[in-house]
Amino acid sequence: MGNATINITNDSKISQLKALLYLLQSNLEELKDEVDMSYELLKVGEKTELLKKLEEKINNPIEDLLQFSNTIDAQVRQILHKIIQGLFKKNSNIIDKVHKTRSSINDLHYSIVLREDTMENRNVLFDFLNKFDFDNLNQKHNIYFQFIPAHLIDKIKFSEELPLS
Repeated sequence: MGNATINITNDSKISQLKALLYLLQSNLEELKDEVDMSYELLKVGEKTELLKKLEEKINNPIEDLLQFSNTIDAQVRQILHKIIQGLFKKNSNIIDKVHKTRSSINDLHYSIVLREDTMENRNVLFDFLNKFDFDNLNQKHNIYFQFIPAHLIDKIKFSEELPLS
């Protein structure tokens, strides 16, 4: 009985591999046809979309790297924002309000209204920043906490108020 299961699994894998090879072969044939057509049209001075894309890559090869780097930075910033939101929720007993003031490509700014503005309460949040600095994550992504008195909170422009629950 155990051998039958193995054969079924192998048959399934072989079928999947055949399907993948067929799809790959079909795509490669389409690409070859497009390359052949582009080559012939280039001889008479015409450019296909494929040639235009290739020409863009030749003219500006670094653009893709920069776009890739910016995408990674945006994802890291989003992950850091989620971690910081967790920090604020975890410490909601000492925080009255938190606003995301702004964010740039590598910076996150938060304005915080503490229930009681004391050094002890501030240090709870500063401990996070110290660990962040210690891990050298701040080399590229900076996090700023700004403590605001409750009576001034309405005078500052915020991008969003963060929920604490």
